[in-house]
Amino acid sequence: MNGFSPVDQRSSGYVGAIASIAAHDVTALFEGAKFYSPAVGDANKSSLTSWLIGLLERNGPVSLRRPEVIATETRCIALCVIGSGSALADLPPAGDEFSVAVRQIEQLTETKFGAIYPLAAATVSALAPVAAASQLGLPLIDADGMGRTFALIHHTAMHLAGIPITPLVAHGPTGESVLIQTPAGPRADRLLRGSVDALGGWAALAAYPTTAGELRRAALPGTMSRLINVGRVLLCGADPDRLLVRLAAIIGCRRIGRGRIVELEHLSRPTDWTIPAHPSSLVIEETGGLGRQLRIELRSEIVAVFADGELVAAAPDLLCLFDVSRGVLATLDSLEPGDLVDVLATPADAIWYAPEGTAMVGLASHGIPLSHPRRR
Repeated sequence: MNGFSPVDQRSSGYVGAIASIAAHDVTALFEGAKFYSPAVGDANKSSLTSWLIGLLERNGPVSLRRPEVIATETRCIALCVIGSGSALADLPPAGDEFSVAVRQIEQLTETKFGAIYPLAAATVSALAPVAAASQLGLPLIDADGMGRTFALIHHTAMHLAGIPITPLVAHGPTGESVLIQTPAGPRADRLLRGSVDALGGWAALAAYPTTAGELRRAALPGTMSRLINVGRVLLCGADPDRLLVRLAAIIGCRRIGRGRIVELEHLSRPTDWTIPAHPSSLVIEETGGLGRQLRIELRSEIVAVFADGELVAAAPDLLCLFDVSRGVLATLDSLEPGDLVDVLATPADAIWYAPEGTAMVGLASHGIPLSHPRRR
């Protein structure tokens, strides 16, 4: 078993809480959010960060609070962006999509929300709840449902804890909205994906209405603070070795190997309709170290790393590539043969290594029927 044992989902082992998010924190927030979803590029960085900085400069910092300091009965709603990043770049937010989605859920449920929380503390979905909290004058909860990003909206700690996804509202940039009400999480995801294209290719999603008391047991704490602290490290511009030492200290990040990309495969195999991505892979020849051949399996993210045929890291680990020459994270759409990269692995939150979490987001969910290395 290699020392593996399931751990309480709230025991993330992370410290470094932040009390508020101000305009000067936005760049670090974006960099941290990109680290926790390394497949996604930053084509929208300028417009999205400028929009959020402007909001925070006008309205002041957003209060960031742990669930346990908020009154138990306070109603809370999760926000995220769903859909295509390219569609978001082509049709950027007007600015009120997320606050409108919250107000529509309030009307449907005949309740008033007292706090916002991110569904996924990663990508632009980490910025949207900050913007909505600023617009609505509400605190933001320092917790989320994924601790990173997963492909499907029911792949959350809240879903595992029995908190319903619906009612949910998806409000698109065209000004139209879709309401979904169903007791089944996977069904909600499928219905939602069938509507996003019609809404403009992306939408502001408001889902998982619940209370602060429920989030104390169900959500993953400290994840927004973690993004900002990781982002600050990434913005320091240190060399890759020093950067890794700092990331290891705060989030347990480790380097699997360093090498050059020698082969890229794209869209080479069929995929399952339940996973919105195409299987592909890349091969890296390790320079120095053990001289191994590293094979990286890709879906909508890196899901597995093999070293000379042995599985050494896998989902739900957060796996990413760092471009050594440029000193930046390498997004999956930017990779080229010859690039010198570090292959990095960061542990996910503990719930994803428990049996129910692994069944939801582990290797088998990506069509690779192998056990995680920690279970061997």
